[in-house]
Amino acid sequence: MKKLFYIAAMALLVSFTACQKDEPFDTQSPDDAPLILKPYNESGTGSFTYKLANPDTPLFDSVTVTPSAYTTINWYLDGQKVFTGTKINMTFPAGNYALRIEAVTEKGLSSHRDGSVVVLPYDSDPYSAAPAAGRHAAPGMTVTLDGQNMSVVARVVISQDVLGENVLKEIEPTFITDDQLTFTMPELEDGKFFLRLKDTQDRLFGADGIEVHNGSVVLAGFESFAPGDEWVLTGVNLQNVASVKVDGTTITELTATETSVTLIAPEAEVGEHKLSMLNKDGSSVLFITSEGAVSEATTIVSEEKTIWTGPVTLDWNADLVKVTAAEMSVVPVGSTIFVYYDVPEAEYHAMRITTPWWGEDLVAQIDGMENVPSPYSFTYDDRCKNLVENNGGAMSIVGFGLNINKITFK
Repeated sequence: MKKLFYIAAMALLVSFTACQKDEPFDTQSPDDAPLILKPYNESGTGSFTYKLANPDTPLFDSVTVTPSAYTTINWYLDGQKVFTGTKINMTFPAGNYALRIEAVTEKGLSSHRDGSVVVLPYDSDPYSAAPAAGRHAAPGMTVTLDGQNMSVVARVVISQDVLGENVLKEIEPTFITDDQLTFTMPELEDGKFFLRLKDTQDRLFGADGIEVHNGSVVLAGFESFAPGDEWVLTGVNLQNVASVKVDGTTITELTATETSVTLIAPEAEVGEHKLSMLNKDGSSVLFITSEGAVSEATTIVSEEKTIWTGPVTLDWNADLVKVTAAEMSVVPVGSTIFVYYDVPEAEYHAMRITTPWWGEDLVAQIDGMENVPSPYSFTYDDRCKNLVENNGGAMSIVGFGLNINKITFK
């Protein structure tokens, strides 16, 4: 009996030891769907950010996946594959990149984790960060890049790949200062391209990407409208727009320029409506939405009335978001004011609602705005009304690290 017990115990010990040698949770079956165990974040959302101090700091990390023996790991930046393998050790030009880590098994089963890679420039480098809404241009348009140390730039380099290896064009700036340059977008097909800044010593510096559109594209302003008010839709190649259609109502009285279409919004009920636009030649105008480019978009009539539209990125300048006295005069006491914003990558995120004189505040400075849902709202009470009227009638929003998109009231 003792002998049988000893044999059983040894068998259990061997079995336990064999299991211990396997990777954690790894089924090692080629028929299992892949599961990425690492990287992960504490919030449990699966999204994460690699923040690199400078372009010489590598993205250095490894992926733990099951079943590891039958799975390949691919790393994508802005939709382009840059590496295959479980351990990455690569440097990238300064910029903000969308990251996808994809796990694919031999049987074609796949899963992924999404995140971002933020590569900061050196303080002395020329650099231009794309706004949160991205950069969009059409061939022949003047493109403006805001940034730092721009006066040393001799060429703007356009490449087809995220690493800048396949150079398509090099363009001389048409205007340049230390914090801004302009250039004319050359002829390119539709798609996303990547910008590099080349100095007089032929050194290259990252400057994020740009979307090129050869057709008519609406980028902003279409999401909502107020019946009877002026409605401005902005984009590229809009100079030939002939009509705007909301549900069954077609509007042909409008002003179309290269970058905007302006009209008086039709009467409509509160709620969602279908929006489309046609050019003079009958071709459809596309709307860039979160789902991609569509020829028919959804627009909303809200009870809110818009008094200011952006987008503008806050950097403590009082003149960036200024709601004029004329615009504030239509806001009655007791209204709720809504500030719509999004949060780009920045050192910190703060907002303060005040007047152009920066005296007493309507809303004192709020730090940690990345944790405050958009839109931020406050009541425009008698104190706020008196404060605005006693300081020139206007309202300013200042702060840092926020893109202010629009201000409304209800």
